[in-house]
Amino acid sequence: MTAEPVTVRRAGEHAILAEYPDTTTVLQVAAALRGLAPPRLREVVPAERSLLLVGTPLSTPDELAHLLTDLSVRPLDLTGGTEVVIPVVYAGEDLDDVADLLGLSPTALVDAHTATMWTAAFGGFAPGFAYLITGGGPTSGPPGRGGAAGTERTDRASEDLVWDVPRRSEPRTTVPAGSVALASRYSGIYPRPSPGGWQLIGHTDAVLFDPSRREPALLTPGTRVRFEARRGRVSASSVGRLAATIRPRTGGSVRVPRQPDQPVSHAAFTILAPGPLALVQDGGRPGHAAIGVSRSGAFDRSALVRANRAVGNEPFTPALELLVGPMRLRAEAPTVVAVAGAPAPVTVTRRDTETGHLELSPEVARGRAIALDPGDQVEIRPVTRGLRVMLAVRGGVVAPRQLGSASRDTLSALGPEPLATGDTVHVGPEHGLDAVPWCDAGVAGGLAVDEPDGDAGGAGPTGPQPCPTGLQQSPAEVPILLGPRHTELGQAAVAALLGQEWTVRADSDRIGVRLEGAPLPVPDGAGSQPSEPMVPGAIQVPPSGLPVVFGPDGPATGGYPVIGVLTASSLDLLAQVAPGSALRFRDAASQRE
Repeated sequence: MTAEPVTVRRAGEHAILAEYPDTTTVLQVAAALRGLAPPRLREVVPAERSLLLVGTPLSTPDELAHLLTDLSVRPLDLTGGTEVVIPVVYAGEDLDDVADLLGLSPTALVDAHTATMWTAAFGGFAPGFAYLITGGGPTSGPPGRGGAAGTERTDRASEDLVWDVPRRSEPRTTVPAGSVALASRYSGIYPRPSPGGWQLIGHTDAVLFDPSRREPALLTPGTRVRFEARRGRVSASSVGRLAATIRPRTGGSVRVPRQPDQPVSHAAFTILAPGPLALVQDGGRPGHAAIGVSRSGAFDRSALVRANRAVGNEPFTPALELLVGPMRLRAEAPTVVAVAGAPAPVTVTRRDTETGHLELSPEVARGRAIALDPGDQVEIRPVTRGLRVMLAVRGGVVAPRQLGSASRDTLSALGPEPLATGDTVHVGPEHGLDAVPWCDAGVAGGLAVDEPDGDAGGAGPTGPQPCPTGLQQSPAEVPILLGPRHTELGQAAVAALLGQEWTVRADSDRIGVRLEGAPLPVPDGAGSQPSEPMVPGAIQVPPSGLPVVFGPDGPATGGYPVIGVLTASSLDLLAQVAPGSALRFRDAASQRE
């Protein structure tokens, strides 16, 4: 049989969001697409009633939409997956309130929850978070007491019981890791501490996500889950048969010994002062959004490419992303470095004073290959404008890789910890590539940055590139593509988004850039839609009407409507808009016309 989408909407330059009437159809289509494995389809991310298709940089939204035309799907079998038993202490803060809401005693609620066979349907907002459904799962109709079609009940409490539990009116700022929760006919387990609005009924010590496992997420789509009530505190040993006792790596230092997937390395630098924030970043880890893992990677990807090319590395080789500056380091071996991104003065103090110290202006330092000898000290001073500096070193930074990438994801805590004073930075062998001047004022055009297919590979520019203008204008002009929910938000919201200056708030970071300005008019009910998958650069509009632009570490799904998505070059631009600075959005489609 075939399954046609209800709507197909653009979600950026190389992605679409398709809507379907129910969760079952979404999962059927996702399974069919994964089976076909089209060459230009990079990622398939299901949610409750929507499916995100992310293509390669060579794909187009029309090409992706064509994949859904006359697509043959098979009936979904939610009974054949692996069964996992999760031990739970049912003592959650909301247990009594949820029981009262469902017309049960707390004991009867526990009996019902443990007697129900749950199935992991799709991933959520954090690595390892799975939305668990019962039987047929959520239907296309509104929540109610009638029981979902196809839902099988094995509990005694009520054959008509629907797990119709609303989210809390005020989300908690922090939900403890291992919390077992209910919301909107789903059950779920928080894999790590995070904000959340689900109703908490219990706690487990099962490890939901561990990047060292062959399957990092314990609960993958199709996994059947049964909860088992325990008294007192859950012991990790009680879930050993599930491989849930394997403790997740919390990141690690850049000084760790060589791992099997790492090249031979040597110490290149000692960090004398890391500045406000110094992270290892590369091209990121695309392709894992279905299990809640964000792309991550360098915020200003074009700066990563430029810095790496200047020292002769491949474009998405791991480098250091520095926030504002200053940063000081000491060379421990002969090496070559280069900086790109926000302009900053660079000082090199030579150990051999006869060699001559260097005082480089921001304009001279950007993209210049700087040779260092052991004992030389380098200071990257505070940026003169912008926000982030990329520091590349010949051979590339060697750091622990998780899911194919050395990037630090600040939301999920994947990747190496931020650098600290005294850390030693290791680098890999040189690749024999020619260093490429980062820019040439006589070259016209823009820098095209190809996406990596995995970690640090991929093609990049092969010759001198045009010198970018940077953030010389104020406010910064940020082109976007409207969609996928701009029609629901209305023309007045679009006009307000495009018609005013926005100020970047101080609480902005790699997860999301929060904006201050005149709130957008948000129609009633616009914030109550089911959670949908999102891409980096998505502009989400919460009920406050103040937009939030998701950065590279933003969650893989969200429950507020997305009015537009930044282009790849716009996301690079946004990486350099500092808190307190102004920006304006521009409709990229109308500009092209």
